[in-house]
Amino acid sequence: MNKRIIIKTTLICIGIFLILSSAGIYFFSAKYELDTEKKYHVIVAEADIPVGSIITENMITYKTVKESGLTPHMLQNSEQAIGMKVLSPILKGDYISGYNLLPSDKWHKDDERTIILTVDMEDRLANLIKKGSVIDIKVLPEDRKTLPKLVLSRIMVSDVLDENGLSSGDAIGNRKGYIIIVLDSEQRNRIYAAMQYGKLMYELYCDSTQPREIEDFVIPKEFYTAPAYQAGIIKDGGAN
Repeated sequence: MNKRIIIKTTLICIGIFLILSSAGIYFFSAKYELDTEKKYHVIVAEADIPVGSIITENMITYKTVKESGLTPHMLQNSEQAIGMKVLSPILKGDYISGYNLLPSDKWHKDDERTIILTVDMEDRLANLIKKGSVIDIKVLPEDRKTLPKLVLSRIMVSDVLDENGLSSGDAIGNRKGYIIIVLDSEQRNRIYAAMQYGKLMYELYCDSTQPREIEDFVIPKEFYTAPAYQAGIIKDGGAN
């Protein structure tokens, strides 16, 4: 009889222990997240950041993300963001992505624009002018009675395109092609004036250490009465 009581008591105690243990485990797992996944601190915007802003330390803060939610574009170090220019607006709390930032060595002046000039095989110096080439742009007057004038000196060619508008790499098989250059407003005005004054010509620097030459092309006075000037394409400066 005593043995039965002992066995029953033991079983009851074990049952109560299991129930209490299960309840404890359930309560603990519900209250505390059992997560051992590695976590990282990534940079987010402390406030709204408009396009064109240069990021400073007070514009950023950190947010914790799990390893499974981490992407290659998320930044984990403030040095990767501070001093960079923002390419598109960033809202408060948004992750700051590397592809949305422009380093200072790639900034352009506010008045700089990309323009494309049509060039044939002869103009390209038989494909010697390529992406990254440094060139002088000259103009040969229509009357051909004077020597070419230097319009722009030491201009970097951003890219060369074929007649389909595709980046050529090194050479173009087509006779017709295009060169892409980035110019400020004054340089663009000189190009626009030169294009109406005569034929553009291109000279290639042998290497990037050669010094620039003096730009001796002067926009003619009569140019300021032309429709291009009246329309605001060409502005005052350099009239002869």
